[in-house]
Amino acid sequence: MKARCLLLIAGLAAGCGSSPSTVLVCGSGVNADLSDGPAVVKSHDSLDGAAISADEHVTIPQGGVVIQCSDPAIIAPDGYYALGPAVTYGPDGYYSDRPFQITIPYIAARMPKGGNRSNVRVVARTANGNVFFPAVSNRVIDDKDSYKSYVTINTGMLTTYEVVADEGAGETSTETFGWNAIIGVSMGGNAAMAIGLRHPDKFDVIADLGGEPGPSIVYSLNMVRDYLFGGFCSSASLKEGQLCPLATDKPDQFESASDYEHMTYQAGDGVGLTLDRSLYMQAARDLSKALSNPALYNTTNPYTPPGVDPSYIAMDPATRCANPVVLSDFFDATFNPDGSKPVVTFCDGGDSPTLGLGVFDPSLPQTDPAEVLLAADLNGNGTRDSGEPVITQAYEPFDDTGRDGKFDKDEPGYDAKYNPDPDQDDFHYLKNPLGQEGNGLLDDGELYQDWGLDGVQGTCQAGQTPPTGVSACYDYGEGNGKWDMSPNVQRWYEQDLQVRLAALTDDQRQHVSLWFDAGIRDFLNASVSANAAIGIAMAQYGLPFGVYDGFGGLVPGASEAAFDFDDVQWKDLPKDGYLRYGNPDASADDIMAGDGRHVGTANEIIYRIETAFAWIDKRFPDGDRDDALDNGTTLMDQSFTSPNTGRVNPFALFLPPGYNDPANATKTYPVIYVLHGYGQQPDDLVALASVVATHMISTEPLATRIQKFIMVFVDGRCRPGDGCEEGTFYMNAPLGGPAQMEQNMLDLMDYINAHYRTRTPSPADVTE
Repeated sequence: MKARCLLLIAGLAAGCGSSPSTVLVCGSGVNADLSDGPAVVKSHDSLDGAAISADEHVTIPQGGVVIQCSDPAIIAPDGYYALGPAVTYGPDGYYSDRPFQITIPYIAARMPKGGNRSNVRVVARTANGNVFFPAVSNRVIDDKDSYKSYVTINTGMLTTYEVVADEGAGETSTETFGWNAIIGVSMGGNAAMAIGLRHPDKFDVIADLGGEPGPSIVYSLNMVRDYLFGGFCSSASLKEGQLCPLATDKPDQFESASDYEHMTYQAGDGVGLTLDRSLYMQAARDLSKALSNPALYNTTNPYTPPGVDPSYIAMDPATRCANPVVLSDFFDATFNPDGSKPVVTFCDGGDSPTLGLGVFDPSLPQTDPAEVLLAADLNGNGTRDSGEPVITQAYEPFDDTGRDGKFDKDEPGYDAKYNPDPDQDDFHYLKNPLGQEGNGLLDDGELYQDWGLDGVQGTCQAGQTPPTGVSACYDYGEGNGKWDMSPNVQRWYEQDLQVRLAALTDDQRQHVSLWFDAGIRDFLNASVSANAAIGIAMAQYGLPFGVYDGFGGLVPGASEAAFDFDDVQWKDLPKDGYLRYGNPDASADDIMAGDGRHVGTANEIIYRIETAFAWIDKRFPDGDRDDALDNGTTLMDQSFTSPNTGRVNPFALFLPPGYNDPANATKTYPVIYVLHGYGQQPDDLVALASVVATHMISTEPLATRIQKFIMVFVDGRCRPGDGCEEGTFYMNAPLGGPAQMEQNMLDLMDYINAHYRTRTPSPADVTE
């Protein structure tokens, strides 16, 4: 590795690799009030051109802003060259829920030989001293003058920034490619990410488009607990039996809050599904069959709640709903701390025309089984009534305080408005992605109670003989000297981006290319989950994500309406990408048309597909872009039988233009595996092939032509014998049976490789 470049600000010469020596003189910076317009340094020192601007949506500091040289002068982490001065934009630590536009000066001539715009990165040093790569967005580079260059970013955080480049920028290395990509939408999105990263020898490129659940399973499961299954008053609140819904603490991320009796409903277009209660209940059942029950843990069955025999679940819904299971001595620290209230299985009544979609209506017949849930029957009438809480027990109680052992309100200097985080240890995807307070995980130094999943001390463990006067034992993990998480939840966490990245080697993380997108108005807060996952990935592993707010963020200066993926300068972008789509200031009509929603507007749908496939194309070197005029061949209604599971797996196939030309009989092709969404099947996405194929043929200019791929559309729909209702979520079902969907997909890959001309793993040169 090259020696680190030394860049000093106090008027000293600094050289970097083969770049010319440059004298950087730090001047006085600027103080300004943004209400009078942008703050810009206008001088001939190293801060020349540094700027802050804000539009009418940004909350600006009342005392004005400052741009000044940083102390220390360099914040570039080990292994990176400082391309310019570290500049503090202050007041340091100030945050607005809408982004400032910040311009950071640097010297492009200092880039290592062979490096280019894709290697330009921004590092931050926050007021608490943490140095990391922040998830700032819409990076724009102006390097026309290589000695007077600028990077402009969008960020809500005022702190210290510096432009840097990896010491290995521009170097060429040889990497082994599996020549496969995997892309999933909605139900298939998280699966594509998790399966792809579980098999880094097979997949080089991974795209997760609006995955449900989102890539931060930690966030997504906590959201389900607090919103989808939550919103009830605790027994200690003196409001037992009423609703106490939580308000969002992430308004800057457009997080949507809800509660069990008011599930999120979005009228209009762009959702892709009708968000009624029956859909939420069905999806909860299918997800639990795919990954296990995230709400409750039964030591004898990964799906049913504790105390509920699988034979009960096998009964017809009418019988179950008329004959709920009633459990005594079932403890829960939040809703039944003394175990005095019966706990029951229950059914839901769906929506009503009077209260609206998503709203619980107690006047309706309750006929839709909530199979994975239990409720505290506060009035003892044998069913769940309005206000009676749903019980979730994911892990033993702990104080999510961070290493200091103090919640914000207990930290010296706390002020709810002016100093809400005195120790600056709160987790936030942009401000503090490595923060531990409020990150939803037990970290070193945080206190926990070894009282089992029920959170009540002294209750008996499942499998034990109940003591005298106790009807049954349901707890798990109490008194074993360690913090326990439900094994079901642990299984879910195997789908978390951080867990998957942690399992890779440095070389594997460097090789694989990742692409995520998410709508800012997604009904399950996919963008909030993605924010958390990408923010941590950048800070923890230094992954070179480009973050883009809107499709216009990929083409600086272009409007969303005029976006064309052919205009994207792909070579200038980092190898990983995350796109948040949706206009924060969309009109009511635009929102009704789908702006920023799960699927998006008509334009957003097309942009998402074209952009993702173009991204995949650019990740594979030496692609076949030879002339061809045929539109390729689509094979519908295909199937094969998995040798490992015996499941008959439908699939659809697209063979690229020229595949059947005898002149190409020896050519082999990369393969893209496409995972569809909930309620769909393989043939439903075949239309994507025709969209992509138009960019493969010779009527497309060579400079913008997409290389030729085989595309395989993989089955994720529930089939007879799978044991689920609508979607498998592409997981190996913990209850067994033929729905071992990850295994089925791996078997499908073997089948495709045996029957079609796919590229076999081989080395290729890659320029960093």
